[in-house]
Amino acid sequence: MEEKRLGESAFAFVNRWINKWDRASLWLLGFFFLAGSLLPCLILGEGSVFPVHDQLDETLFVYVLNGKYMGTGTEIFPELLDGVNVSGMQPSAVLFVPLYRMLPVFAAFLVQWAVVLASAYFGMYACVKEICGSSILAAVAAGWFCMLPSPPVYGLSVTGIPMLLCCVLWLFRKKHRILSFALILLFGLTTHLVLTGYAALALWGLALVWEEIRHRGRKRQGRWLPWIGMGWLTGIYIFVNRSLFWELILKNGSYVSHREELVNQAMPFWKTVGSVFLDSAQHAESFHRYFILPILILLAVGGFRCRRAEDAMRRRYRAALGGMAALVLIAVFYGICKWQPVVDWKNSVSGFPRYFQAERFYWLYPAGWCLELILCFSLWWDFPYGGKGEWQGRLNASLVKLLVLAVIFLPAWKQLKEETYLFLNINQMNNGSEVTGYISWESYYAEDLMQELEDAIGRDMASYRVANLGISPAPALMHGFYTVDGYSNNYPLEYKHRFRRVIAAELGKNEAVRQYFDQWGSRCYLFNSASGTSWMLGKRQQVIYEDLEFDMDALRDLGCEYVFSCGLIRNAEELGAECLGYFETDSSYWGIWLYQL
Repeated sequence: MEEKRLGESAFAFVNRWINKWDRASLWLLGFFFLAGSLLPCLILGEGSVFPVHDQLDETLFVYVLNGKYMGTGTEIFPELLDGVNVSGMQPSAVLFVPLYRMLPVFAAFLVQWAVVLASAYFGMYACVKEICGSSILAAVAAGWFCMLPSPPVYGLSVTGIPMLLCCVLWLFRKKHRILSFALILLFGLTTHLVLTGYAALALWGLALVWEEIRHRGRKRQGRWLPWIGMGWLTGIYIFVNRSLFWELILKNGSYVSHREELVNQAMPFWKTVGSVFLDSAQHAESFHRYFILPILILLAVGGFRCRRAEDAMRRRYRAALGGMAALVLIAVFYGICKWQPVVDWKNSVSGFPRYFQAERFYWLYPAGWCLELILCFSLWWDFPYGGKGEWQGRLNASLVKLLVLAVIFLPAWKQLKEETYLFLNINQMNNGSEVTGYISWESYYAEDLMQELEDAIGRDMASYRVANLGISPAPALMHGFYTVDGYSNNYPLEYKHRFRRVIAAELGKNEAVRQYFDQWGSRCYLFNSASGTSWMLGKRQQVIYEDLEFDMDALRDLGCEYVFSCGLIRNAEELGAECLGYFETDSSYWGIWLYQL
């Protein structure tokens, strides 16, 4: 009997301890997440590892250029593609541009990443706390959310969604008004309208309409606050993107974009819907596949338990049902956008409707799935169990609930673990690239190698142009070379045609490569039949090019005088190019053959 009471007392003590922490200010844990994520990068410095695709090879350089020319009033960035209009190189988050003016690029990138991490943790924490009041659930959701590998170059377009939702809730509930408008300003300046801004505004608008329908005919104090907040965010986007509106939507641009030739590709409808629903899509990894079954179970159980619950609990259950419906509809909408009839229509029109990616609602998935799981789980977390028996009481204890929550997260955590920037950099710190195979910042941009090439040429870099063969132009551009090739999602169509003459014969040898360039073309590179569309061929590949058929006169007409090649060009002399030597360094990912035209 005494042992039984002792066990019950210990269990009650743990239960009370957990309940105490559930009311504590666990937002402070966010600083530990920030420190833990950033510390390996601070130790490694430029030996740190970050995903290259669409980040180090393109979007980061948009910030660099905007920072370099900030306040100069220039309308053309001359560094790539014979000059790209400023409106075609819009940063995803304008607030971060001054960082790249004031700081070295790597330092600016780390500061930007720190802000993105902070918005992820503290925004999600505040949002969950506002929705269900549990500090433990808020900390669990925030910790998971800030570990997701959201690319820092896109600002708060993914990680800022919970923060914005929290501001919307505050305005509906007439709380923290000044803070809400300040955070909405932060969101507007650190996100982009065509990434998630339009999706956030659309859902906000639907929420406002729904509230007006629910309360029609009733006078409500402060009912205009959410409307004013939405107008505030809309105004910020219009101001930030004024040149984009002027050139793309009003069709008053100074050039025709290469995207006029973009060919949208259709995808199987139901297969696409299922794929997005289960795994999300590019740049919005949410690793939610293993959340879906627990969410459905919690919704089913919650339907029975909430029938006799108080109004607040029933409203939360309805919100969970609405959230699940929204997540399903986002996947369906993605499928519709990729559906053959819709794709055919887009390909038949010109301008903004042709290349606008309306399906990017799925960028809400990382925040949406995390919030949906926590919202569903909170129905059980807060619901009092009426039984008085020993095992019934234990089943209702907070400790058991925490264990269940851990079991739910475990499969998804195993999936997430090796994708987090924290894991990548700890692995790199412990083992190095020889074991991990990772490409570090230092080896990718290869500043020492680029300096050797600059010294070998021995001229002012602004006085000539270079092209890159099998190599991303990003390292050359970051060093200060001016390139005839480049990666841009909005450059003149006329230049694409001029560049195509250089590679036309090679495109004719490989239909897949031809379609990649002709039907998309944002990567304006020296594609060819030998290495295809590869642009990451490092020194270990030991590439050799045989019988290249580039139009070197057309390349010279672009102003190109030098070629940085990942491999030896056997017929260089036949092409009219002279080899000036081979260059590599111990730390560089690249090995470069330098040719002069």
